[in-house]
Amino acid sequence: MNSLKAGIVAATLVMTVAGCAQDGAATRSATPAPPPSEVVMLPALPAYVCPNGRLMEIREDRAAGTLELLNGSLDAVAFRAAGKPSTYVTGEITIAVAPEALTVTAGRTAAMTCPRRPQAPTPGIIWGTLDKRDRMALPEGTRARVLLADVSRVDAPAEEIASTAITTVGNQVPLHFFLAYDPARILPGRTYAISVRVDGPDGQLAYVTDSVNRVLADGPAATPLELVLVPARP
Repeated sequence: MNSLKAGIVAATLVMTVAGCAQDGAATRSATPAPPPSEVVMLPALPAYVCPNGRLMEIREDRAAGTLELLNGSLDAVAFRAAGKPSTYVTGEITIAVAPEALTVTAGRTAAMTCPRRPQAPTPGIIWGTLDKRDRMALPEGTRARVLLADVSRVDAPAEEIASTAITTVGNQVPLHFFLAYDPARILPGRTYAISVRVDGPDGQLAYVTDSVNRVLADGPAATPLELVLVPARP
């Protein structure tokens, strides 16, 4: 960044000097400014949101037959399964890669489907994080429900548009969520909001969102949507 600023400053100075030389009918031409340094933006890694609230970023190397798992429930390298070009194995974990989702199977547990997170606001998809300010750990089996509702009428119950659930496996905030909805149900002039309810393993209400988180007023929701949880009042 410093080199970029230096390049821009140098270019500005050269143009200023050149303008003064022209005004003074100078016979010597200004020396061209060196091009500013280019900032190369690395492409974002494919990221998948799992129903346990974890985010899995992957780096697939098909030539080498490896799949790196980063910043997710795993931090390892998986190797391609024999005869299956898009399936990788590490220990007891099998990961099948498809354009729109990962399918993760661990031992005898049921397969877990993790949809791919869009890199830009997308109609029909809202994704983001759930966070909280206190330091209380979430017990394993904590369940969060993220709800998209039409809250236009203050004198009537909110109308549910879509919802998704997260069940933790010992992981803590931030929890990642992926909510798919039908864009045809989003009507002009209506008000839509996201709310969250978090229950402990015993089913008791533990956390909620205490503010109105309006979305979809001007098209697809800006992402990521960052929602803050507060302890539920007794």
